Amino acid sequence: MKKITLAFFGLFMSLTTVVFAQTYSTGLVQLSTEEGFEYSAKIDVTSSLVTLTMIGPENRWLGLGFRSTTQPYYMSAANDVVIFNGTDLTDRHFGYPGQPEGQNTQGIEPTLDVEQDWTIISNDVVSGVRTIVATRLPSTGNTFDYVFSAEATALVFVWARANYDTFSVSYHGMDSRGATMQSLTLSNDDVSLNDFKISPNPAKSKVTISLPNGATNLKLDVFDVLGKKVMTKNLSSLNSTFDVSKWNSGIYLMRITSDNGTQTKRFVKQ
Repeated sequence: MKKITLAFFGLFMSLTTVVFAQTYSTGLVQLSTEEGFEYSAKIDVTSSLVTLTMIGPENRWLGLGFRSTTQPYYMSAANDVVIFNGTDLTDRHFGYPGQPEGQNTQGIEPTLDVEQDWTIISNDVVSGVRTIVATRLPSTGNTFDYVFSAEATALVFVWARANYDTFSVSYHGMDSRGATMQSLTLSNDDVSLNDFKISPNPAKSKVTISLPNGATNLKLDVFDVLGKKVMTKNLSSLNSTFDVSKWNSGIYLMRITSDNGTQTKRFVKQ
C-alpha cells in the first residue's frame, strides 16, 4: 500500500477538526437494503485527498466501482473498482488483463492493479457491521484509476457484495449487486467548527455531548449506518446528557450544527 500523509481526515474519524479545502461529497449512499446485509458507501473529495467509507456485513467481501456514466455497461472493461478482501482494500479494474476497454465484464473477476493506491485508515467491526475508511490521491497517474475532481459532478457507484460468508470473490446475485448515479456536492462539513466531545464513547446507557464555549444555536442530529435519522435535538447547554440505552448496538454518526459551522463524529453504542 502507498502511504499518504494526512491529519485524520474523514467523516468517521473522531479526532480534532481539521480545517481543509472545499469538500465535495456523495453523502452516505444506501446500496443494499437486504435486512441484516445492508451495504452503504460514501465518497468525500478535496483537491488533495479522496476519502472512501464502506459500511457492510463483517463476514464477506465488499466491492465498489467508480465511473462518470452508466453506459454502455455498468462493469465496462478498464473501469476502476476496489474490493475489500477481509484484510486489504484491493485496487482493481474490471475485466481480464488486456481486455478491450468498454466491453462487458460480467462474470469476470476484476483484475488486480499493479499499483495499490488505497490506504486503509480504519477498519472497525461492531455488532456484525464493518466500517472501512480509506484514502488515496484524487489523481494517482495510474492507468486504471478513476480521476476524482473536487467539483460538483455526477459519480456512478457500481457495487457488489458476496451472497454468503466468504472473502473469495465469487458469483453474486441480483439482490447483492447494482449501480446508482450520485452527485458530488459541496459538503456543509466544510465549515470549520471547534471540537466537540462525546463521552463515554463507546457507551451503553448514557452519553454526554460537550461543546466549546461560544457556540450558539446548537442542534444535534444522529444517524445510523444506513443514513436514517434516529434523533434530532436542540442543545441549550454546552454539556448535554441523554439516554441511549434503547438504541440498537452499532455505529452512529452524531452531527452538531451551530452558527460556527458543522461537524460530524462517530459514536459506538455497545
